[in-house]
Amino acid sequence: MKKLVAQTMALKNLQQRPVRSCCMIFFVFMLSASLFLSTVLIDSMKNSLEKTTNRMGADVIVVPKEHERAMADSLFQGTISYFTFDKKWVEPIASLNGIKYASPQLYMKTLAADCCSTSVQLIAFEPETDFIISSWLQDDNIQMPKRGEVIVGSKVTPEENGNVRFFGEPYKVVGQLEKTKTNYDSCVFMTYETAQEIMNSEIWQKTFGSTTDADQLVSCLMIRVEEGVEATDIANAVKFRLADDCPVTAYTSNGLMSGAMQTVNSMDGYSTILITLISILVIAALLCIFTITINERTKEFGILASLGAGSNQLAGIVLTEGVLIGLVGGLIGAVFAAVALLIFGNTVVVLLQIPKLNTEVLYLLVLGFKCIALSLLVSIAASLYSAWKVGRNRLDTLIKGEEI
Repeated sequence: MKKLVAQTMALKNLQQRPVRSCCMIFFVFMLSASLFLSTVLIDSMKNSLEKTTNRMGADVIVVPKEHERAMADSLFQGTISYFTFDKKWVEPIASLNGIKYASPQLYMKTLAADCCSTSVQLIAFEPETDFIISSWLQDDNIQMPKRGEVIVGSKVTPEENGNVRFFGEPYKVVGQLEKTKTNYDSCVFMTYETAQEIMNSEIWQKTFGSTTDADQLVSCLMIRVEEGVEATDIANAVKFRLADDCPVTAYTSNGLMSGAMQTVNSMDGYSTILITLISILVIAALLCIFTITINERTKEFGILASLGAGSNQLAGIVLTEGVLIGLVGGLIGAVFAAVALLIFGNTVVVLLQIPKLNTEVLYLLVLGFKCIALSLLVSIAASLYSAWKVGRNRLDTLIKGEEI
């Protein structure tokens, strides 16, 4: 029963001083919620970058000059892109020493399809040279699409008859890729022959005002290097060994995402600094409040001491108050942040241009426990000094109500 004295007294003290208790809980709440939100945002961006880079399957990517950002935005943020260069440059690049595979892809202009509320990225590829999409099809046991057929990502929903429509024309869906949690989930893949059919359609020509020979256009050239060859060497060879009038440049897959990764790393650094500052401010605020209130409660502690409460029990009351404040504030902060992300997740994605927020239950639970643990440590740290002061003072000092 004696073991519960400190807990009971601490709880009653918090209940009898609701304004003070709410203020202290609010400080801890802000720490927990800030840590939770910033961690989810940064982890989501890092995961999207890593998954997109791994999913590409290419060591080097060749794109038109001055379109690196457009390509990176297309891969990372799912931005609908259209940029091309002449296919005549594919052979000179593919013949460079150290290149094992080289396969062109065409990112097409598009409008919202009947399957989706927003535009999807149409990507044409060459089955004869492809080494990326074909591996996905093999993993998902999907046959290679033929003319008039398409492969869709997990977010693209076909019609009941198994077709999707682009520019008013139906195209048969022969397979749907498994969910990858990357922007490839919103893409539609087809052969160059099917791409030409789309470009020849009446609505396409009315919309974009031109007839295009798809077979002569390339948006990006995906390259897999031979074993033992550095991707950076191939990228440099494309940049510096081709003719001066060559309209393309090359990047390693990691290099293409380097700008986004630097931004994420910077955000991670800023977040760490911010959480550290918030932790220091919370400790300082709680320390001040504990110190002020302890001096106002010296007679209370003196009465408890005169009734037989020892120094350890008095200190335990203060520490227990710190524990309760840390637990309640940390729990409310983590729950509030998680609910806010689940409700306003789509808005956050649009405003911050993040491909996808990680809202898996297990991930959020683990992160929530981490936030509560940090909040608890901060609150205990702030209460230690006050607990030490109460525990070291003599009975007569406490009964007189002198400042401690």
